[in-house]
Amino acid sequence: MDNEQPPIKTGLLDFLRKSVGSQFVIPVYQRNYTWTAKKEVKQYLNDLTNILNGKYNRHFLGIIIYLENPLDAFSREFSVIDGQQRLTTTFLILYAIKYLYIKNGFSQQAILINNRFLVNSDCSNTKLKLKLKPLVSDDLVYKQIVESNLSEITNKASNVYKNFIYISTYLEQISINHTLDEILNAMNNLYIVCIPVAKEDNAQKIFESINSTGAKLSSSDLIRNYVLMEIPSDTQDMYYKKYWKKIEYYLTPNSKKLEDFFRFFLASKNSYLSNKSSIYEDFKIWYSNQLLNSSIEDILQILVDYSKYYYTLYFAPLETLDPVLISSLKEFRKIASFMPSPLLMELYKIHQQKKENGLPKITSFQFSQIIDVLNNYLIRRAICGLDTSDITRLFPIVLKDTLIDCNVDFGNVVEYVKKNLINKNRGKSAYMPTNADLSQILTYSNVYNLRATLRIIFDRIEHENNPAPVDLSGLSIEHLMPQTSTSEWLDALQIDEDTYQKNLNRIGNLTLASKSDNSKMRNFPWKYKQKILKKTAHLKMNQEILKNEKWTISNIDDRTETLIKNINLLYPYSSASNEVIKKHVISIIKDKIIVEAIFYEEDGSVEIQPTSSIASYATPHLLDDIDSLYHELVDEEIIQETDEGPIFIKPYLMSPQTNNGTALSKSAALATHQSVNGWDCWIDETTNKPPQDSIELKELFKRK
Repeated sequence: MDNEQPPIKTGLLDFLRKSVGSQFVIPVYQRNYTWTAKKEVKQYLNDLTNILNGKYNRHFLGIIIYLENPLDAFSREFSVIDGQQRLTTTFLILYAIKYLYIKNGFSQQAILINNRFLVNSDCSNTKLKLKLKPLVSDDLVYKQIVESNLSEITNKASNVYKNFIYISTYLEQISINHTLDEILNAMNNLYIVCIPVAKEDNAQKIFESINSTGAKLSSSDLIRNYVLMEIPSDTQDMYYKKYWKKIEYYLTPNSKKLEDFFRFFLASKNSYLSNKSSIYEDFKIWYSNQLLNSSIEDILQILVDYSKYYYTLYFAPLETLDPVLISSLKEFRKIASFMPSPLLMELYKIHQQKKENGLPKITSFQFSQIIDVLNNYLIRRAICGLDTSDITRLFPIVLKDTLIDCNVDFGNVVEYVKKNLINKNRGKSAYMPTNADLSQILTYSNVYNLRATLRIIFDRIEHENNPAPVDLSGLSIEHLMPQTSTSEWLDALQIDEDTYQKNLNRIGNLTLASKSDNSKMRNFPWKYKQKILKKTAHLKMNQEILKNEKWTISNIDDRTETLIKNINLLYPYSSASNEVIKKHVISIIKDKIIVEAIFYEEDGSVEIQPTSSIASYATPHLLDDIDSLYHELVDEEIIQETDEGPIFIKPYLMSPQTNNGTALSKSAALATHQSVNGWDCWIDETTNKPPQDSIELKELFKRK
């Protein structure tokens, strides 16, 4: 390019002296001034001192990259892309030298340093008077230093203030052996490489390149830079205060936590959860698409709105919220899962919208029900110890499918959430444990390792329908049969050590007690522990325990069963209603085989119904997996072998083994004990034809 300017190697003060009519602007999209006195500033001053002491003649200070923007025939704006930390520190050093000149009675030198390096003395535009315009967050402190109003600075935690005081003290000490003129001259032997860029050089790409090699910015920092970088500096300040500061107000200035918000926000818009490494790139794509129909202000307002939704769901004081939502959100916050936030933010936005008749599109009651469904889902999975990685990317998909199902009518939104979260995930890794699953998993599992979840459940059990709930904050999960076995306990229970350990951490052997009481109980016999536990006799869950004259494995069994029933009641399995579930009654009738089942369109699963008679398994079949499944179902008493042949005595759900597949063939193989094509074998009782003849079903499951 003809107007391309080469990098300039120059002394620090020469550079400032030649920048007549120029103002260095630290844009609002930059990081805050983060250099500290005892680290980076100290190193800068050590380099300066080494030049003064003759250790070396010159020293490379660093690179300054700036976007040059002519404002008129006499003034320019240098928007600093890289080097703001050392540039801000340089100006603080110059102001400290100016102060010392004044303090030592050298007023003329103070005027010279001011006019040559610190201000544009001939500039009529007051906004451009100062050579450095710092970040908005540092603006007031810097202004007070410029105006010699140190006594009025209240923000003494500011790095600008702390570093200025450190610099002033340091320079005053070295000025004992060196004149201020010598110190000033030494500064010019600190040299820099200046790289001016023009708008057509794509400052954002340069900034990204710098970030890829230097100290990494977070995705939220990069997003802020991307949105604000191309805007004129005055507008930047306005947008920063009006929009970005609001986002930080609702959430946090912490860039890493803001990064999480942007990840979940993008998930609500893109229907997938971005990898952490691709948040910024995904945001740029979304932002560019939005710009086709929206202004920058419109987009920033969207971000502010969603930050408020996020704040409302996770952080706003409960007493400030809609009373209908308080109970559900209180429980939700205890669970402390941010994974559902894409779903909840988007549905909360719709909850805030009104229909033509003025009523909410999603009512408060509906929204509280949705939160309850999520609470039940998360608690059931957590207490069963199911891996959270299986549901990390689930909720954006649930949101997408729910919005498609609802279209513009949200009357059944709760049922659609259930359908897409629960019904569609039956038999998959993201499944919601049923009552039977809970009983099977929790009866002997170690739930002491799941204390955080168990504590939520115990608190809920204790407070549910309790007219006089008590403060449980001082209590913790403790063992009834002690953690360390003793010969006395083993003799009393008449069990061996293996049996003791097998029952120790079961839910039925755990309760709420104060830590001090637990330390008193230690490994003492039941009678002694009983006396200590009477201090918590006011707790509903401990009243029944204290009635026992002794504590046995049988007591643990009974209490385990009771607690599992309580969990099932308080956190019910929430299958969607028939109103939103698309299903077909299908059957196979052949010889002695009379099988009836339900085929679910949502996930392709097949549920074989009780009383279904299937083929004999008297002889093995080549389908080893089907033979194994059959014998498992017999062992689990789902299939009963009779003189007339095997019969299902309980319903059994078979899920597809692949995405976008069905369980039609596997269920037909189980029913017939043959390798068959389920699309041909089953008959839809509504059409009296096999599913193979349905164009809609074939298209739904991509079957050609």
